[in-house]
Amino acid sequence: MSTYSIKSVSESPAGISVSIQIGTADTNETVEYLISREFWHWGRLQSGAAITEEEYLGMDRSATLSRAIARMKGILSYSGVSRRTLIHKLKGYDFSEEICECAADYAVEHGMVREELQVEHAIDTYLRRKYWGRRRIAAELSAKGYPREVIESALADIPEEDFMHALHVILERKYGEIPADPQEKQKMILSLLRMGYSGNEIKDALASFADAE
Repeated sequence: MSTYSIKSVSESPAGISVSIQIGTADTNETVEYLISREFWHWGRLQSGAAITEEEYLGMDRSATLSRAIARMKGILSYSGVSRRTLIHKLKGYDFSEEICECAADYAVEHGMVREELQVEHAIDTYLRRKYWGRRRIAAELSAKGYPREVIESALADIPEEDFMHALHVILERKYGEIPADPQEKQKMILSLLRMGYSGNEIKDALASFADAE
């Protein structure tokens, strides 16, 4: 049976540093933890104080979660990511599934990951700058790990006229006119389909574009 006792506890701007001695019938070892203040739940401990195995395991988990959140903040400092992608990135640092989930939940609860706003911003960028259709936008955001319901809700708020305008911009800037050659016209339609527009959207856009010529 193992015994656990505090060797030292100190505070710093980084958090609570605690040194724990673990004793067994044959050996003694010391582990060092740095725990964020918000995850420290053991009050003021004195050197030499005995702690239970449950308390030791709690400190071990809190120290691991503190490291995961520090790593998470680093990830978010250079890119906005979805909750699912954040979990995937944290797993790459060998954190457990449970710790990754907790760190991602922390990010959501503290406004570090705001999927609804991130999706809205991404849709605006894809539509206004790349002129993508709904299908291409939805596929891109899904690949980035955003929930389907968040994507669908945000896309539902975009008026159909905005997508038709984007289609007209593509036709004007890239083609100038509808190709007379059937093969060239088919190539254009396939290109527009890859950009995420439906057959009906393309048909309507071509009709209105031809009327405007």
